[in-house]
Amino acid sequence: MSWSVSTKGTIAEVKTELDRQFQYPLADKPQGLEDEGERETVRQVRGMISQCLDTFGPDKVVIVTAHGHIGFDKWDTKEGPAQTVNVSIQPGV
Repeated sequence: MSWSVSTKGTIAEVKTELDRQFQYPLADKPQGLEDEGERETVRQVRGMISQCLDTFGPDKVVIVTAHGHIGFDKWDTKEGPAQTVNVSIQPGV
């Protein structure tokens, strides 16, 4: 299972767009992510990005990308979970 978000704009624009995009992986099942651990990771990443964006001035243009993936050693039994998460917040042009 995987998820991703990305956008570019002023801090307010980025926050609004990320709120919209994060709705998809956090939607109720079966539309959203199935694994509760991965859903919690997405909630944590969402909060962390918001905290980071609060450190920029409101007129700053930024590019935000974030994506993650969860896999299991044994998919059928969900044993041996492992997650990969990448987050990038960069100044925009």
